[in-house]
Amino acid sequence: MIPTLRSLPDPQALRDRLRTVYGLAFDSCTLLRSLVNDVYELTGPDGRYVLKLYRANRWEPDEIRWETGLSAHLAAAGLGVPAVRPLLDGTDVGLLATAEGERPFVLSGFVIGTKPKPPFSDELYLGFGRLLASFHDAGDRYRPQFPRRASDLVRQLEIPLEQIRPLLPSAEENLLLALAAAVRNHLAQYSDALSHGLCHGDVSLDNVLITDRGLALHDFDLSAPGYQAADFCGVASTPHWPAFLDGYCERRSVAEADLAAIPYLTVVGSISNLRFHLVDKPLIGGTESRSEGWAAGELTTLHRAAEQLL
Repeated sequence: MIPTLRSLPDPQALRDRLRTVYGLAFDSCTLLRSLVNDVYELTGPDGRYVLKLYRANRWEPDEIRWETGLSAHLAAAGLGVPAVRPLLDGTDVGLLATAEGERPFVLSGFVIGTKPKPPFSDELYLGFGRLLASFHDAGDRYRPQFPRRASDLVRQLEIPLEQIRPLLPSAEENLLLALAAAVRNHLAQYSDALSHGLCHGDVSLDNVLITDRGLALHDFDLSAPGYQAADFCGVASTPHWPAFLDGYCERRSVAEADLAAIPYLTVVGSISNLRFHLVDKPLIGGTESRSEGWAAGELTTLHRAAEQLL
């Protein structure tokens, strides 16, 4: 058999497999989206569920158990997060044998809600800021039983930079090298003053649902220990940043060093995203995906950062 990078299980065969390991009479299994991970919706007499089928060789099973433990901890702290459904053997994480190897999977309850839609309001972002502050507060109290690789500069900056350098024109390569040096210098100088702790890793309205109990947060696939100011970067580029910050500060203070680090951590995030669009995504979506505009958008962000930081 030829080595396989990524396979896509047949939904009905997957449903039948999940019936066995969960002991639930699923009626249907529908693929919702497929990118880094595959996400399915399952239905049965007792309700609706969401299955996340992780990419092979990305997270170790114990690292995913760190993630399911986080979900349980957040739910106990009163945050609106999906509830993980254990397998019949009592474990949270299952393994599916596929062509590329064993792929971990997790089943969660379906959270009924709607995604925020534009036009977005300051009121929405005020609540969003409160939600992230509650997440960080709860995260500070999380004592995991399993390990998780940290979201540090090695993983988020150094490795991505080395992987994308051969794909860049020399002018772009030199720009990114200069920005990376500025990031290292700034974070090394102020590291002791920065807030370290649990980060969500993808703080955007794409990962928020409006429910009858308020805003709910989901998708902890990128969550890990790191610089918590990194969670501000996406929102800080929007016109609703002041409202978001006000909401956050109602529940949790923000150090001046964290605010000052946002432009530098934005560079880190953009370089990491650039690696995804230039290296990772073409492996599963083809090299034509490089022309979709996402990589160009990250390069535009990095050029703007250079005007501010260099």
